[in-house]
Amino acid sequence: MGLSKIIYWTAIGLVVYTYAIYPCLLWCWCVLARKRKKSPELGKEKLPGITLLVAAYNEADCLAAKIQNALQIDYPEELLEIWIVTDGSTDNSPLIVREFPRVQLFHQPERLGKIQAIQRVIGSVQTELVVFSDANALLNKGSLRAIVMAFTDPLVGAVAGEKRVVDAQDAVTGESMYWKYESMVKKWEGGVYSVTGSAGEIFAIRKSLYQAVPANTLSDDLAISWQIIAQGYRMEYAADAYSSELGLVNIRQSFTRRIRVAAGSVQAALRIFSGKGYAWKPIFWWEVISHRILRTLVVPYLILLIGCLNLFLICNGVTYKILFAIQLYTYLATWFYWIKSSSQKQPVWISLPTFFILVHFAMIRGALSLWLGKQSVLWETYPRSMGKVFDVGKNE
Repeated sequence: MGLSKIIYWTAIGLVVYTYAIYPCLLWCWCVLARKRKKSPELGKEKLPGITLLVAAYNEADCLAAKIQNALQIDYPEELLEIWIVTDGSTDNSPLIVREFPRVQLFHQPERLGKIQAIQRVIGSVQTELVVFSDANALLNKGSLRAIVMAFTDPLVGAVAGEKRVVDAQDAVTGESMYWKYESMVKKWEGGVYSVTGSAGEIFAIRKSLYQAVPANTLSDDLAISWQIIAQGYRMEYAADAYSSELGLVNIRQSFTRRIRVAAGSVQAALRIFSGKGYAWKPIFWWEVISHRILRTLVVPYLILLIGCLNLFLICNGVTYKILFAIQLYTYLATWFYWIKSSSQKQPVWISLPTFFILVHFAMIRGALSLWLGKQSVLWETYPRSMGKVFDVGKNE
């Protein structure tokens, strides 16, 4: 019984460290450390050229809105190139892109996945900076200038923007709250040393630092940014550069998508220990282990272990009974939300614990799919309304 208690509380401690203590340590570090000097605003004559690169597969429903949003970004027209890669698209995505003379289309009938679409064209980029974005994510008007400001530090090799999930009547509330939490952690990581990863919806790199990654890479943003950091550069966080998108219309779609994202995170984490690790500084290793390794390879299994041990220890005092009741409620809320599978917005006290549980179950499923070789590099698209998000991207 004594050993069970030790394992139980150690597991809880690791989960609490990952989601609460680690962010608190980052915050304290940022408060105590000297603030970096704010970069001066650049005049037009000093702005670098930018290529906005979007890899899109069958995104006809939102591609026109994405391009209109890109054309409205506050950046000199002669310094901004907009490239859309539509490899394998079987809808009218290429035709939509051709309706915009300023936009360059790259299309081929064969579909090999997002990372290969990126690597097929990135060698032709002539601008100093490359900004990656997704077709269903709209950028605020000042996003590119905010990214450029972050690059005024010569030690910054990549910049992560902020991902915002807009709550609508059919949005998953837990997803929105999750990304708000993630944004805070990334901001504090950047204040300590370097952001550990970026959202594929908006991140940027110095073109000269790009290195090819394996063709079977699932998480292109992690692989690309980690290689740049291994070269001795940092990834800065730019809160004023953000993307906006609507949450998926129901929890089952969200879970399916999270499996794909989770598999990419697991793959990136395992590559660190496969003899192809990165030459990072110790402080970045601490950030990666705390934010990425524990969340991906440890915590999902600890959550299951905690539940099993709690059932075994439930008769050992009121504390165990309370903790068991909390876990039981969380799983029942998840079951309720999953069975209902409604597009109707759910209250936070249901959607938040549900999203927390499903994120970790997706990690386990993603790891299993990766291990069995069943996780494809090909993305599946899901329908999302762009109306409300386009208003955000246009006006802010």
